[in-house]
Amino acid sequence: MNHFTICSLALGWIFAISSLPAAEREPQVKALQPGVKLTLVAEHPELATPTGIDVDEQGRIWAIATHTHFRPDDYVGPEHDEILIFSNLNKEGRAQKRQVFYNATDATMDLELGPDGWVYLAERDRILRIKDTNGDGKADVEENIAVLQSEADYPHNGLEGLAWDTKGDLVFALGENFAKPWTLTGTDGVTVKGAGEGGIFRCTADGKKLKRIAEGFWNPFGICVRADGEIFAAENDPGERPPCRVLHIVEGGDYGYERSYGSEAHHPFVAWNGELRGTLPMIHPSGEAPCGILPLGRGLLVPSWSDHRIDFFPLTPKGASFTSKPITLVKGGRYFRPSCIAEDPTTEKQKRTYYLCDWVDGRYQAHGYGRVWKLEIDLKKADWVGKLDLKPPTKQAQLAAHLRSGDTKYPLQELFEFTQDEDPFLAQSALQALAREASNWTPQEVASWSTANRIQAVMALKLAKVDPEKWVPQFLSDQNPDVQFETLRWISDDGLKAFLPEVEAKLAQSDLDYRRFEAAIATLNTLQGKPEAGIRNPEMLLAKVQDAQSAPRIRAYALRLLPTQSRSAPKAGAQPVKNFPKGLTLEMLKQLLAVNDETLSLEVVRTLSGNPTVSQKILKGIAADPKQSANLRAEAVAGLATLAEQNTDLLYQLAGDKERAIREEALRCLRPIQHTLQQLQTLKSLARQYPESNDLFAAAINPKRLSVGRPALFDTQAWLQALEAVPVPADPESGRRIFHHSRLANCSHCHRHGGRGNVVGPDLSSLGNKQDRTWLLKSILEPSREMAPEYQPRTIILNDGRTFTGIRLRSYVKETIRDANGQNRTFDRSDVEEMIESPVSFMPNGLVHTLTDRELKDLIAFLESKSHQK
Repeated sequence: MNHFTICSLALGWIFAISSLPAAEREPQVKALQPGVKLTLVAEHPELATPTGIDVDEQGRIWAIATHTHFRPDDYVGPEHDEILIFSNLNKEGRAQKRQVFYNATDATMDLELGPDGWVYLAERDRILRIKDTNGDGKADVEENIAVLQSEADYPHNGLEGLAWDTKGDLVFALGENFAKPWTLTGTDGVTVKGAGEGGIFRCTADGKKLKRIAEGFWNPFGICVRADGEIFAAENDPGERPPCRVLHIVEGGDYGYERSYGSEAHHPFVAWNGELRGTLPMIHPSGEAPCGILPLGRGLLVPSWSDHRIDFFPLTPKGASFTSKPITLVKGGRYFRPSCIAEDPTTEKQKRTYYLCDWVDGRYQAHGYGRVWKLEIDLKKADWVGKLDLKPPTKQAQLAAHLRSGDTKYPLQELFEFTQDEDPFLAQSALQALAREASNWTPQEVASWSTANRIQAVMALKLAKVDPEKWVPQFLSDQNPDVQFETLRWISDDGLKAFLPEVEAKLAQSDLDYRRFEAAIATLNTLQGKPEAGIRNPEMLLAKVQDAQSAPRIRAYALRLLPTQSRSAPKAGAQPVKNFPKGLTLEMLKQLLAVNDETLSLEVVRTLSGNPTVSQKILKGIAADPKQSANLRAEAVAGLATLAEQNTDLLYQLAGDKERAIREEALRCLRPIQHTLQQLQTLKSLARQYPESNDLFAAAINPKRLSVGRPALFDTQAWLQALEAVPVPADPESGRRIFHHSRLANCSHCHRHGGRGNVVGPDLSSLGNKQDRTWLLKSILEPSREMAPEYQPRTIILNDGRTFTGIRLRSYVKETIRDANGQNRTFDRSDVEEMIESPVSFMPNGLVHTLTDRELKDLIAFLESKSHQK
């Protein structure tokens, strides 16, 4: 190819770049590991907002300069994106030659060099290839490989992420496409259709035999294929469900995401880390907004656009997949935003060379800045890399591959056993094998199977795309709640509108548990054309609450689901107050109490407790009423905790109640109170009268004793022994109140459980499925010891000195965090002086020193229970 220097650029280009912004954007990069070196190759104005990058056998660097990505009206530059070639690196590593190979594409997301001189590009709506056939250094032939038809046009949630597999086929990705229907067509007419589930695809180099490999993605912008054929992807965006993900991609894999279900942090049919049956978890969270991924030895290199760093993920086999503990190699300032990455094929054996694009500025709009970096890794010094040879697949991985391929026949019962394996990759592969058998089953045959097998049968039949008319009615009336849940998920995922009457009837069932109620609401919204509403349908929910003909349990669940996210801004150290949902009044809540149903009344009291100042009179009345159940009265007492100082007379009175639950909730409310001498005498007298509550009396009299003489926080076994020594059985209902207690554990301030609580930290509803008490207790004792990266708080320090701490959601020209009250806060980056990663979890250290051993035992019993389904 012909080359020319920057000095010989066309006059039009010189005029264009002279008008681009020229201010510097200092990258402030620093290598953090031995053997790592970063060198600048090219920068603005030689290229702008670069995305895809690759390197050819001559060591030339190919990059995309995007001029069309949210192009501002006043942007001065080429009309279309440019495919650039940089070459002739000098001693300092700077490219001395720059060539425009092509400039006719828009919203160009990735570039991959292919066989026979073809250059493959991912535009938003097509995969194409271009070629120079006459040797003049410019592409003169263009061919479409795959074309996407959709009304969506957002630049980077369409086609993206190019890579070659070991057989010479092209692998590429599709983002969530704003949940708009799409059709992807290859050159031989083969089509694949979808909407908001994203996908990773494979086709031949000339666009034939198009096939979707996997689904369930938000935006898998980066893809790579290892020498052994294993595929990995980096998810570029988590929406309201951080973190971004590093994923191991397997044939037929479902990674859980579905944009059609909206963007809220919780939906019963959306998984982000394998929370649902049949979905696959991530290897590990990545940094924020990764755009590229490449193998290195037994690990992966993953740049992070928003976290301004490059990480190495050493892969450790875990069953049929992998786990990892990342190592940060390079860290930069706010104007270092590495995106795509490519390996130099001419690299030395002991010194690996990679090239990275750098978007530089945080603006999504085309802005005129850009860099290309050379990353060198000297393997003689880089001991962190580990071994370079790939480990052979584990036995579980080999078994999973056989199950997916269908090359080995397994007995039916053995397949069912595999589907229930604790390894999700093995279980999901077995489900695929089971689906190949599903068309031969009969409803009568399946009805006779065990509960565990019937649950898997629902999922296998759905995967096999059998006629739902033959199966859904039977499964919806199955006695097992999980069979019903998976059937509702089937109806919703496939949009089976014919079953709308059955779903509406399901919502009228008086024996419905909460999990199925949520699922039915979500399914109803989907069938009525509002899948994005998720579990929110305020008008319908409010109507259910008011409907006297509905079962009280259903009215209670509807009340729980009514949105109460609007909160008054709390003063420092104060508990945030939940406003009543729109349309729900105090008078209406009183009417619900008059129904005199325990389940409904408990939900009303919990709603009232969210705003105790307004509800104080009602809560006091219930707490003091001996005609009410002990459970309801105890809930009302707990609701008064934030107003304990205003209600001491009642609380001291209730501390002597004959019902243990009421007595002990009153004692918990009194724990922070400074007692008078007379009040202390009263408590000591009552302690002698009720010895079974002696530990709580002692804590109320002197709370400081809870931190004295107890095991060290790191000594989990000693704490386990202390809990086992508690002479009475655990009380999960007491644990529930402790979980939600506003002045003790207050877990629900950050965590959601069974539809109640906040979404700052992880949803704890499914903890009961893990049955790992040691891990659970260790998480409570030392919350910062093994803090998941996605829940690491970050403190934003503004230029005016104010500070805000929260979980990072997004970063570009603005920073968005979710604070400890569950509220999203967004700041202009120009207003941010510094952002600091905190090694300390939002969950407070020493939480156990606010609880007695019995209370801690009750709390763990609640978390281990299946109470989220109630």
